[in-house]
Amino acid sequence: MDFPTFEAELRRIGGTVQVFAAIGAALRLHQSQQQADPAIQSRLLAAVEAVLPGALNGLNPQQVSEALAYMTFQIGEATELFHNAGRPRGWVCQDPAVLQALGQASRQNIRTLMALAATRPSLAASLAGRFLDVGTGVGAMALEAAEQCPSLQVVGIDIWQPSLALARSNVAASPHAARIAIRPQDVTELDELAAYTLAWLPVPFLPRAVVEAAVHRLAVALVLNGHLVAGLFAVPTDKAGVALTALRVVRNGGDMWDIGEIEQLLSARGFVDVETCLTPQTIFVIGSRSSLDRSLSR
Repeated sequence: MDFPTFEAELRRIGGTVQVFAAIGAALRLHQSQQQADPAIQSRLLAAVEAVLPGALNGLNPQQVSEALAYMTFQIGEATELFHNAGRPRGWVCQDPAVLQALGQASRQNIRTLMALAATRPSLAASLAGRFLDVGTGVGAMALEAAEQCPSLQVVGIDIWQPSLALARSNVAASPHAARIAIRPQDVTELDELAAYTLAWLPVPFLPRAVVEAAVHRLAVALVLNGHLVAGLFAVPTDKAGVALTALRVVRNGGDMWDIGEIEQLLSARGFVDVETCLTPQTIFVIGSRSSLDRSLSR
């Protein structure tokens, strides 16, 4: 590619960045019910309307909040990449706004699980017991689970102190605080036996060796017929989307997995009825604990 073509492509792609920012700005003004300078606001809304006609009409507060959470995290992660391209791989995010935004976006995982449980009685039963939220972050999934499932007891574990501090604050401010425990805990050192009916494992944020060890530990920690749900990012079908997803996963300390590898890992650890459920944002690989084989703990 010659430089004039490269430059033209940069300008084209740069325009999409401006569009993304304009949509986010319009949503923020809508959420806060603020008015910008009249001339600027009219141009801002015109720009959004030119790209997404009618998209902002009729959005309810929750939809606005969820859209902003997604955009906040995307912009925060992109900014960190731009400024710190040379850093070692691993999770480094400390920005409270970005951490909270990631947590807000993760609440959808619980809503999806609830929808899946509507046609899976055994999974629904697991949502009425004790839930282990591995990599709880700011506690958003734990809070959503407690809100959606009134009888569910929730334990959220993580090793990232900036997230844990926010999680404790979020839980303390919640009406469900009595049913949620947040604790610093490495999943590879989990030593509980038959303590949970459901466990969530966020595969993209964990190194391969940690995922393998975690599945082993969680097999021991789940009750008979308890469920492990391994979540992976849905991979786009376009070449650029595939490459960017892999960059995001590896840079944040995780590894790329084929769905079949996760299914085999669960089966090898004694999980049965392993199935994969595809959604636009997340892939869920779900397995049921078939026995309480004590040899797994050795």
